[in-house]
Formats: sequence, C-alpha cells, structure tokens
Amino acid sequence: MRRSLSRSLSLLIGLGMIFLGLRFLLAPRLGAEGFGVFLPATDTHYAFHYAKGIRDIFSGLLLVVFASLGYDRPLAWVLLLGALVPCVDAAIVLSQPTASLALAMPHFVAIGLLLPLAFSLFTVRPTTPAGTQQPALLARPAL
Repeated sequence: MRRSLSRSLSLLIGLGMIFLGLRFLLAPRLGAEGFGVFLPATDTHYAFHYAKGIRDIFSGLLLVVFASLGYDRPLAWVLLLGALVPCVDAAIVLSQPTASLALAMPHFVAIGLLLPLAFSLFTVRPTTPAGTQQPALLARPAL
C-alpha cells in the first residue's frame, strides 16, 4: 500500500514538473511569476526561462519513468537529491526585491513532499518476483 502510494505521488509530482517546465517554455513570463520572480515589462530575454523549463521537464520525466516502471530505489535517490532544487529555488525567490514567504511557499511544499517520499521508498522492503532467486552474498569459501 505504502509503495503504491509513494509511486503514485511521485508520478503526480513528475507530471506537475513537466507542466511547470512546459509553462516556462511556452509562456516564460507566466512561468517566472509562478516561480516567484517578477521581470521588468521590457525584459524579453528568456534564455534562463528556457533552461529552467527543460530542467523541470527532464526532472519530471525521470520521476514519471522511474515511478511507472517501479524502480523504487532509483526513484528514491532522484527524490532525495532532487530536493536540492527547490531548496535553491526558495533561496532565489527569497533573495528577490519582491521576496515574501508566500512566494517561496510552493518551493517549501516541494521540499516537504520530496523528502518524505524519498524516505518512504528507501524504507520499503524490496520485492522479488516469485520464483526469482536472490544472488548469494559474497563470502569466503570454507577451507
């Protein structure tokens, strides 16, 4: 039960990240405002936005693929290491002149989702399909 819930939540987070990435690629100004950074009206250089968009799409695809295929351990590592991204994103938002806790809150929520999901997947027992033999532990042969 916990395994399928963790996988399902990871899948939803991955799909959400893909949505956010597409928003940065297709509507960069809207993406920036949703991120918590406001651009001057005259700024039309969106190179950063495109880089951020593809980063989010890539990260979301990793979560979707690992969750869909049931790769619990790699999924747990991506969630754990991926928590670094919203930590830095929150710091970026809070360093802006328009900074507020409300604008940084989505990043804190992401951290609050990623870390418990990673912990959940790290602590779930691995399953072995019926009839599959686990490899023997490496041991020194008895003399």
